[in-house]
Amino acid sequence: MYLSVFLTLILSFFTKLTICNESPVIGILTQEVYWSSLIHLKPSNNTYIAASYVKAIEASGGRVVPVFTNRTTEYYIDVVRKVNGILVPGGGSAFNISFGISQSTNEIFHIAKHINEVNDHFPILGICLGFELLLMVSIKGKFPFSKCNAQDLNLPLTLIPEMEKKSMLFSNMPKDIQNILVTKPVTANHHKKCITKKNFTSMELDHFWNSITLNKDSNNLTFISTVEAKNYPFVGLQFHPEKNAYEWKRNDPHSWSAIYSARYFYDWFINECRKNKHRYIDNNTLDNELIYNYPITYVGKFNNTFEEVYFFDE
Repeated sequence: MYLSVFLTLILSFFTKLTICNESPVIGILTQEVYWSSLIHLKPSNNTYIAASYVKAIEASGGRVVPVFTNRTTEYYIDVVRKVNGILVPGGGSAFNISFGISQSTNEIFHIAKHINEVNDHFPILGICLGFELLLMVSIKGKFPFSKCNAQDLNLPLTLIPEMEKKSMLFSNMPKDIQNILVTKPVTANHHKKCITKKNFTSMELDHFWNSITLNKDSNNLTFISTVEAKNYPFVGLQFHPEKNAYEWKRNDPHSWSAIYSARYFYDWFINECRKNKHRYIDNNTLDNELIYNYPITYVGKFNNTFEEVYFFDE
């Protein structure tokens, strides 16, 4: 009921807007603190967002609001009404769609799916954990992954040939960026779970998603590293483009070509977010919800994953 009422209201709202969206606001999902070093630093905080995701969004022309976990469907409907897109970040999480970032991903995925079906262009980008969660929620929480060893691997992408012209990401990608991505080890991988081509088909993920690129882990296991929804502006990346410029704790690629090519993914996402006219009703509400209201904490001295983190008491 809430969703149908929301759809009616949002459609009537958009018919009154004629200006282009020049100030996209992106919701980034918070997640439970799984890293032991972060728990040691801030034991009273429930959730966090790594600052590298915020910086990547800002570098491409967006502003960020945190989207909190374990809230009601009405809360997530209100979030989608106000922001122009959702980023589901990487990290660590329990794969239980009734709790934490898994729950918020599940809620937002279904809301966004519905509003896209009524011609409201609303994108979602999932990175690493976000990639995995988007796949899971599209098959009702089933777990489709195999164990793999893709920790601290910098890899070139293998573009599936027939997807070069079909892909949202690659069809309009500048040739110099594509050449870097497919020839140089510029994508940062930090994951122990992989979606294989066999599981992608057997779990019927291919009904909703197209597989766009492939990679191999350190044991020569082939896994899918980029997916795009067939009929929705939803993209999942198993690798971390934000780490190239903003994280320094691991052996991530930091060359000019790595920085240049990684920026494309967030630039593409923000440009997709510009295609809808969702907005806050008033600037005061937006000002109070922007991530600028929260302190940033330097954790790089104690944590081997992130340089800076936003913590939240939820």
